[in-house]
Amino acid sequence: MDNPEFGFVDPKVKRIRDVFQPAIGMLLTRYETAELRFDDMTWGPWDDLPIRLFMDSAMVVSVAWSKFDELWLSSGLDLPFEHGMTIRWITNSKRAINGAIGQPLKSVMLGCGQFSIEGEDIEIWTRLVLQFGDAWLEVFNALDENGFDSHSVRPTGTFIECI
Repeated sequence: MDNPEFGFVDPKVKRIRDVFQPAIGMLLTRYETAELRFDDMTWGPWDDLPIRLFMDSAMVVSVAWSKFDELWLSSGLDLPFEHGMTIRWITNSKRAINGAIGQPLKSVMLGCGQFSIEGEDIEIWTRLVLQFGDAWLEVFNALDENGFDSHSVRPTGTFIECI
């Protein structure tokens, strides 16, 4: 990394670069999120599993915050853990982030999230922000699952430019 101040996140930034660099300039054609079948046979979102980003070159990038601040990335359809449950993959189900579809991946940033223990703020790098055209897709750690947000302008906060 160029900035020694952020040296402790080097492995995370390196992994982001390794996985996302080949996708720069590619169009997001669709994405998938998981749903879990409950005992009463109904379905509901299961955001513990990755969001799968499908690019126009047939490349797939899977993203999940699999543990407290551990960013899990895959260049494929892998899963971060064995689950043994009945799941299905739903295409383009998060209306808030659909503005990124059809847009090229322009940049990827890692951001500092907000977390406090007993009133003391703790620095934790749990925001992955992907710029697709003029849309910003954020996949963040929502404690025990992925959280998703979209922004029409670059989100505020402290970020490391990964790509």
